[in-house]
Amino acid sequence: MERTEAHKLPRAVLNERRRRAVKLRLSGATIAETVAQCELGRSAVIRAMQAYERDGWKAVAVPIVGRPSGSGRQLTAEQEKKIQQLIQDRTPDQLKLTYALWTRQAVSELIEALFGVRLTVRNMGKYLKRWGFSVPRTLRRDAVSEMREGPS
Repeated sequence: MERTEAHKLPRAVLNERRRRAVKLRLSGATIAETVAQCELGRSAVIRAMQAYERDGWKAVAVPIVGRPSGSGRQLTAEQEKKIQQLIQDRTPDQLKLTYALWTRQAVSELIEALFGVRLTVRNMGKYLKRWGFSVPRTLRRDAVSEMREGPS
């Protein structure tokens, strides 16, 4: 079998391969045989075995690393839902904002007015993208072609 790069595997697959590697090593298989059968690298097999020897089966699984999803957000889920609903149902001028269309700046000002949370325009763009809102491509193309052609 050909070895694959472990960091490209889903966590569940990698954990299963690590458990299989430990079982093979415990049954007396050599490291070379284990590497061939489990499609892991030599160092991965050794690390899995060391983890097992140190803390048992629970340590064989690959730990979850990095920040938890959603941490660092400045808005709660309820606040996000309320803003999304307002963007869909209303226009900025209906909410007494000085904008005709929803822009990152307009949404940012709405959030600050409602919740007292100040978001930068860049972060507002990330929130809007996450929520599925984007600038229609036709508007961008029209603006670019208008700039090139000049006023009619």
